[in-house]
Amino acid sequence: MSLNYLGSLIGTEVKINRGGPDSIVGRLLSVHHDYLAIQTKDGTIVYIQLQHIKSISSTNSNASRGNKSNRSNTSHRSHRSHHRFTFAHTFEGLLGQMRYTFVQINRGGPEKVEGLVVHSGDNVLLLVVNNEIIRIPIFHIKSINAVNKNNSKGNNSNSSSNKNNNNNKSNNNKSNKATASQIVAIKLLLKKYRAL
Repeated sequence: MSLNYLGSLIGTEVKINRGGPDSIVGRLLSVHHDYLAIQTKDGTIVYIQLQHIKSISSTNSNASRGNKSNRSNTSHRSHRSHHRFTFAHTFEGLLGQMRYTFVQINRGGPEKVEGLVVHSGDNVLLLVVNNEIIRIPIFHIKSINAVNKNNSKGNNSNSSSNKNNNNNKSNNNKSNKATASQIVAIKLLLKKYRAL
């Protein structure tokens, strides 16, 4: 897929892939050498490897695309000031910047997994999931996004969660990162892993 064509879609709403768990709809934020970044309607920023994109289409009507360049520049700048991962030039570089970040790999299906990134290199990502280290070949990662480990998956209708919603968004990067005690535990787990 042409990077020039993808670049022309920055700032517009796009649909990646036609259906299934790998289908994603959102605003295209940036295009890089081998991946792109999309912000979904719920605010999640998803990074997708270009080699796994089967199709892409703009969901905007022709009438709304007229002022695309202004929206694109504004959206792109404001996104960069709030999320540090967009500065990586390659997908492997992006994964390296996500060290000690809680992530979700792939959007759904049997290959979806959530865990803590502890290492990226030699074409492999090491992820800690429930005190187990999982090796995932980077080639097989279709998409990745940071997840907020402080969000409850229960009923969001109670008033305290609604009051804290804005506060959670502003602290999103902090809650995506592992704490110092978690990092120490992970380093001990990695020592055991390397000793095998």
